[in-house]
Formats: sequence, structure tokens, C-alpha cells
Amino acid sequence: MVELRTPNPAAGGSSPSWPAKYSARERFSLMFNRIREFFQDVTLELKKVVFPTRKEVIGSTWVVIVSVLIASVFLGIVDISLGKIMTTVFK
Repeated sequence: MVELRTPNPAAGGSSPSWPAKYSARERFSLMFNRIREFFQDVTLELKKVVFPTRKEVIGSTWVVIVSVLIASVFLGIVDISLGKIMTTVFK
């Protein structure tokens, strides 16, 4: 007769071989405590944040705008150039 065994006999199957570690009330309490700790950590981290001044934000915005304009002009020139090359090669 062939014996059917699981790959890991020590592992509990669909009917657990041992009871749950925590009751529903304990799980709720643990979950609530973890959520509270998370928000306390968020509050502590936000106290460490140094927000930029209005002048710094405006300066950074201009850097982004100029960078995007330069990149778009460059890509536009490359696109037009490659388009003209393709039309001359495949014409």
C-alpha cells in the first residue's frame, strides 16, 4: 500500500494542529497599537522635515521649466533631423 504524505509533515494543514496564538480581541488590540505607533512615527518624522522657503520653491520651479524647454527643443531637433534622414534614405 502507498503512503501519501505532505512535503512537510510538521506543517499544519487545513485543520490546524494547534490553536491560534491570539484571540480576536488581542489581534484587534495589536493591530490598533501598530496603527497608533505608525502615526506617532509619522508625527516624529514630520517634525524633522525642513520645508523649503517660497523663494527656493520658485527657483526650483524655474530650473524645472528651463530644463524641460531645453530637453523638448533638443528632442524636437533630433526628431526633425531623423525624419529628414529617413525620408531621404527610403525615398
